[in-house]
Amino acid sequence: MLTTYRALLARPGALAFTLAGLLSRFPTSMLNLSVILLIEGTYGSWEMSGRVAAVGVIAWAAQSVPTARWVDRVGQRKAMWPLTGISVLGAVIVLVTALARGPEAILWIGVILGSMSGPLGSLTRARWSHVLETDDEIHSAFSMEGALDEILFILGPTLVTILATTVHPAAGMLVAIAGLLLGMTFLLSQTATEPPARGSEGASGLGLRIPGAVAAISVLTIGVGVTFGSVDITTVAFAEDAGRPALGGLVLGVLSGGSFVGGLLYGARRWTTPLWARVVAVSILFAIGFALLGQMPNLWAYAAIGFLAGATVAPLLASADTVVQRVVSQEQLTEGMAWVRIGMGAGVAFGAWIAGKGIDESGHTAGMTVTAWAAGSVAVLALAMAWWIRKDTLPTRPAAPEEETAPDEHVDGPPLPPQV
Repeated sequence: MLTTYRALLARPGALAFTLAGLLSRFPTSMLNLSVILLIEGTYGSWEMSGRVAAVGVIAWAAQSVPTARWVDRVGQRKAMWPLTGISVLGAVIVLVTALARGPEAILWIGVILGSMSGPLGSLTRARWSHVLETDDEIHSAFSMEGALDEILFILGPTLVTILATTVHPAAGMLVAIAGLLLGMTFLLSQTATEPPARGSEGASGLGLRIPGAVAAISVLTIGVGVTFGSVDITTVAFAEDAGRPALGGLVLGVLSGGSFVGGLLYGARRWTTPLWARVVAVSILFAIGFALLGQMPNLWAYAAIGFLAGATVAPLLASADTVVQRVVSQEQLTEGMAWVRIGMGAGVAFGAWIAGKGIDESGHTAGMTVTAWAAGSVAVLALAMAWWIRKDTLPTRPAAPEEETAPDEHVDGPPLPPQV
């Protein structure tokens, strides 16, 4: 397994941009939870914290496609520096306003600006797609990126919770901002692996001409996002109700640890199962795992089942990214992935808000109910969307004689032309 990833990271510049991208994505695992804990600690309301966090996630989803299109057009360096500055400014506004117990409207302005971070999760994936040649390599690289993301979600929530409960409510946000600035400086200094800018004369963006498979995956990730948004706030509330508030972040880290392991195992294997079938299968396993998670009676059982449920997360997200990579051109890749993250962001916002409202009224068990129903919707959506994913991702032209495979076997091939 390690040989597969060692070969990828041995490519010139690959290790450097992978580590830089990992550091620059640190806020994705910390800021949302930092906002929730900061506002709950200063204003004393789970519903308000979930509501403000939801506004930020909605804003992040809304900016995903425009900023991704801009990155594709002008290049990562020219686009990401101003976006990083706006994001840091917004985080500072939230921090100052919350500590002063200022108006909620100012918090909304802050989280909206703070969400203008650009397509952080797509920057390194676009670089991998630029430097690699085969779909097998890209499959492994995307799976590795998904697994590495889980390092952030192991360390991030744990660190935020510990800092918020033992040092200061603002400490987690400050660490996240520092990670974003350092990581982005390191990443954007690496010009050799940066995908070329499309420019105004290059291929056009997707606009609203979204391939059916990309639209289907975006709808599917709404359910995934609701699950994530609910799990974050429910886990923290569960730990608090159990009298162990500092364990909330640790339990979230256990869930992410399962995803890390699952992502590495998934990416190391060369799959002959069609991509659409893998999406459906992993979605069903995701639904089962997180539905069971919502029934756990104590933190220890919650963490144990959470590890198993988490093992489905990185494979599902890696498969979603692979669907996009399969059906859009290289020049439209960042934008295509942004549509998937819009679905995710919309789901996270709704999940955080509805779970927070339920927790304020009925305790953490209401949040568990939201988690279970959201997880079940992922399986339903996967089955409902399977036809569109299958249509766009199965090969549409005959293989060359030397590339022929057995009639009952499907092997992932190079990216197909955009289905637009």
